[in-house]
Amino acid sequence: MNSVVRGKTGAVRMNRWWIGGAIAVIVLIVAAWYVLGRSEPAGELTIESEPAEIADIRRSVAATGSVRARVTVEVGSQLSGQIAELNVDFNSPVESGQVIARIDPQTFETRVSEAEAAVATAQAQVSLQQAGLQRVNANLRVAEEEFSRIENLRERGIASDAAFEAAEAALESARSERAVAQAQIQNARATLQQREATLAGARIDLERTVIRSPIDGVVINRAVDIGQTVAASLSAPVLFTIAQDLSVIQIDAQVDESDIGQIRENQRATFSVDAFPGQEYEGRVDQVRLAATNQANVVTYTVVITAENPGQRLLPGMTANIDIVTGQRDDVLTVPNSALRFRPSGALESIAQPAPAPEAGRGQRGGPGGRSGGGMMDRLASELDLTDSQRQDAQQAIRTAFSQMQSQMQAGGQRPDRAAMNQLMANALRGVLTPEQMARYREMQAENAESRPASVWIETGDGRLEERRLRIGVGDSRRTEVLAGQLEEGEAVVTRARMSAG
Repeated sequence: MNSVVRGKTGAVRMNRWWIGGAIAVIVLIVAAWYVLGRSEPAGELTIESEPAEIADIRRSVAATGSVRARVTVEVGSQLSGQIAELNVDFNSPVESGQVIARIDPQTFETRVSEAEAAVATAQAQVSLQQAGLQRVNANLRVAEEEFSRIENLRERGIASDAAFEAAEAALESARSERAVAQAQIQNARATLQQREATLAGARIDLERTVIRSPIDGVVINRAVDIGQTVAASLSAPVLFTIAQDLSVIQIDAQVDESDIGQIRENQRATFSVDAFPGQEYEGRVDQVRLAATNQANVVTYTVVITAENPGQRLLPGMTANIDIVTGQRDDVLTVPNSALRFRPSGALESIAQPAPAPEAGRGQRGGPGGRSGGGMMDRLASELDLTDSQRQDAQQAIRTAFSQMQSQMQAGGQRPDRAAMNQLMANALRGVLTPEQMARYREMQAENAESRPASVWIETGDGRLEERRLRIGVGDSRRTEVLAGQLEEGEAVVTRARMSAG
């Protein structure tokens, strides 16, 4: 019995030994794989690149909006009544002043007749009071003559004091009657004016029973029919909607707050509508409205775009899919966007050579010997078409402005920021450039405000990676403009590096 137990114990010990040995072998294999895998690559390193090339850049902001007429007028009625006449229908062209509908005028004609009768009564009353004034004036003349006669007789001692006082009282009474008659005439005339105003109001209401078109255009909505009763209370009910001149339309595009900073007036926009697939229309940004719209925590701004509507094919209410061109460069040096995102890492770090610090005086477009060259004044002269005289004046004005800035800084002033520098340059050139050149210079300043530093990498002949520092500008979904830096047209820039399986 004991021998059996010992046999089983030995077998258990033997199994444990084998299990421990197997675990040790697995640990050694994993350690060897880890060391070998870290010390040398498992496959071949492949570097992909694309050339820097001359191309056109077009950056745009996508939005949607509704097509509508530039001027839309809602024609209503200030009166209540029944529609007795309807002269236009949907899509009817109308002219300014044209009669498009009538409200039954009988009630208002009656009011005019009543007002005319009241005016006639008031006029008769004025005539009556004027006749009374003439009678009073006659009595006054008699009283004055009688008083004058009694006064002369009294002075000669013929008339008594009682006769004089009676003549004087009669004169005062005649004068009072005259004042009363004059007041009654004024009252009658005021009443006449009141009746005439009432008549004018009744005639205005009668005229308002005729509904006229306020503008030249086309009826895009009719909300009434013959026999329908119009009830005008606190607001005028809308009878027609008239759009003016559909040969030019307006689109109210909703632009997200993240994109609104790129939108400027007079930018070009292209759009399409579902009704005409494949057809592209062009317009211009006419207005960027300041009022924001917040729906479900999404903030948008209204951008008004105007466009021509040849043949009036675009109808009010259509949904437009819009691309607002916020930046466009033609025939410029560009690099792929993937090259701007590439950074050496891992095994590539050992063959990467960062660029040295930038040298003073470098920074022309395309680099030294590059495509444009010549510095800031060369670019100004080329872009603005400066004459030799303008170029000399511009150089002198810029030198003077920078000298003044340096003097202020030496006196303890702060260094101006980029916006202040741009304004300083604009002020210096204002007296040198024409208005058209100044407008283009402002556009150049806006373009430069969009520039930013970046780096790309190129593969040298000895298999190393060399960094090139650039200043880039406008970019689209594929490529980005190179404004300045150490890059020539045709040079291949690294876009991707990958390790193939060995």
